[in-house]
Amino acid sequence: MNKTEFTNKLKEILDSNKIGTMATIREDKPMSRYMTFYNDGLTLYTYTTKDTYKVEDLEKNPYAHILLGYEESTDKTKRFVEILGKAKLPEDVTPDVDETLAKIGQTYQKLKGNDNLQAIEIEIETAKIMNDDETEAETVDLT
Repeated sequence: MNKTEFTNKLKEILDSNKIGTMATIREDKPMSRYMTFYNDGLTLYTYTTKDTYKVEDLEKNPYAHILLGYEESTDKTKRFVEILGKAKLPEDVTPDVDETLAKIGQTYQKLKGNDNLQAIEIEIETAKIMNDDETEAETVDLT
């Protein structure tokens, strides 16, 4: 499968799976938590509050490992994607990011006016599609 076909399949998975795990590194150990993600192409967005361990972890080491898919899949293969990405913690939520995050619903709307809101933007560097009969599981560099 060429890079374009892989990217299209990856976008399909990202578009249809919003809940996954995000792992960061804290004190040289992995820490994972469930997050809700929205994507704009191959860029993932999520949010949290500024006073969380996630923010501290990403300030020290911006790399995150994300798993999306599997349980939300309706096909029999239960495919999912493993992602390594580099996170940014923008100080201001731009209108395009706000529009993307607004899809999350009421929880985001409640926090939107809160000065403690922290958006997280993750640029995907590598991805690996798993449990897909049509795609061999191999890590693809997307940078």
